[in-house]
Amino acid sequence: MKKIMTGILMLAYLLGCQAGGNEETQEMNEPMQMANNNKLNQAVSEQADRSLRNKNNLTDVQVVNDDKQLLIAAQIPHNERLHMKRIEKDLTKQAEEKFPKYQVTLSLDKKIHLEVMKLKKKMAEGTIDRKKLSKELDRLIKLSKEKT
Repeated sequence: MKKIMTGILMLAYLLGCQAGGNEETQEMNEPMQMANNNKLNQAVSEQADRSLRNKNNLTDVQVVNDDKQLLIAAQIPHNERLHMKRIEKDLTKQAEEKFPKYQVTLSLDKKIHLEVMKLKKKMAEGTIDRKKLSKELDRLIKLSKEKT
């Protein structure tokens, strides 16, 4: 009887741990739909996103651009964090070669990644214009270059 009860409890535990998942994580991993009716052209960002995702082992990429600047916030798998400098250098080089007309800034920092996601959400909602986008992009680039 004791073995049967232990087996049932273990089965219930295993089934309970696998159900569902974190809704916030699932929401973050889904591609964000950008509104096409706004005047902010993000075609370069979408092209950079596809290009970097296809060639590299990245868990997530968020890209935003204005007329002159391209900000890339990427996330790498945890087991590759020991090689962050090399990965950042390689990704930056790839992006600069692909988009020579833009000033490319790449960050592997989680905070920058989250801030770019918020900015993209504002763009999708249409609550940000071209001037505010440029200011916010400048702020994020400055933030990404700070050393803590």
